[in-house]
Amino acid sequence: MTKPEQATKLHASGSNCAQSVLCAFTEELGMDTTQAHRLATGLGAGLGRRQHLCGAITGGAMALGAALGNDTGANLAAKERTYEAVRAYIDRMETEFGSLECRTLLGVDLNTPEGKAELKERSLSASVCDKLIARCAEEVDRILKSRTWHA
Repeated sequence: MTKPEQATKLHASGSNCAQSVLCAFTEELGMDTTQAHRLATGLGAGLGRRQHLCGAITGGAMALGAALGNDTGANLAAKERTYEAVRAYIDRMETEFGSLECRTLLGVDLNTPEGKAELKERSLSASVCDKLIARCAEEVDRILKSRTWHA
């Protein structure tokens, strides 16, 4: 199963957008899936359903940090490498989707009964979120497979 397939399967099973992307990579990253799932819980729906930075994008940034990040503050090379990879990832997602903001991407306010109803009526979780989740997982996978980012 591909990373996009794994991530969308997690989303279909009830994981939020951030959890879905991050947890698609836990095995390769040597991370405990339960702990990763917990860590990403508050990031869904644009950070605690505030609809700011898209959770799928945030989950991808977490996966990149787990793979490339520094183990201590003294490892500045790893920190810079991670910043560069995350910046490239976020720039690409913003270019492709036109925004990084959950509210803009969905076009509804999830904090109102009307917005929640519209999300369901228009199947936005499947048509918008699944597309973002799959694409974020695909891009993170591509970056991690690239030798460019390894020390």
